[in-house]
Amino acid sequence: MSNAYSRSDISSICAKLPRRLILTGVFRDILCKHFSSEEFIEEPELRQFLWKPDQTTGIVIEAHTRWRPELTERRPGIVIKPNAFKQDRRGIGNRRQLQATDEEGNMHYLTFWVGSHTLFCIGTGAQAEILGSEVQRELTQFGPEIAPSLGLHRFEVLEIGALSELDETQENWVVPVTVGSAFEERWVLRQQAPRLNAISISNMLDT
Repeated sequence: MSNAYSRSDISSICAKLPRRLILTGVFRDILCKHFSSEEFIEEPELRQFLWKPDQTTGIVIEAHTRWRPELTERRPGIVIKPNAFKQDRRGIGNRRQLQATDEEGNMHYLTFWVGSHTLFCIGTGAQAEILGSEVQRELTQFGPEIAPSLGLHRFEVLEIGALSELDETQENWVVPVTVGSAFEERWVLRQQAPRLNAISISNMLDT
């Protein structure tokens, strides 16, 4: 991996985009950079498939929303798909255990979101296996650096799935590589008025 992300770079766009979407883009950026130079690629069989930002690219790397089967043809490809993320509650009602209320009486909250992305490594025959192994090693070995750079609490390869046939007519096969991640969400509820001031009991009882 040629460079790392800073927390300030990520935080500047986190408020505008869903974190899961940001992670999808991060996966693509990491892999595009990895496959852009022969010196980064470990497997000799893959060094001929260099990534380029145009139609002449030797390997297709795209989010699943932008990928089309005809893009790969006889080229290898990596399709990035976000999976479900579940909330992992922190404490009681997601209230921060330490300094849950500030000096102004505002309540601070914290929760975790835990989920995964699957990277579908596509190739002909054993090529898919080799590509899946290359992707796994890149993300496993640089995971300890990627996680703190992105402010993640977890970033690790969870599974290399079974080899399966993708397209019989073009002899394409696929190996899924699943990567788990976890990030936190923080927010503050600022008290503008008494808690029950906006609730009218009389309206509820009015028939």
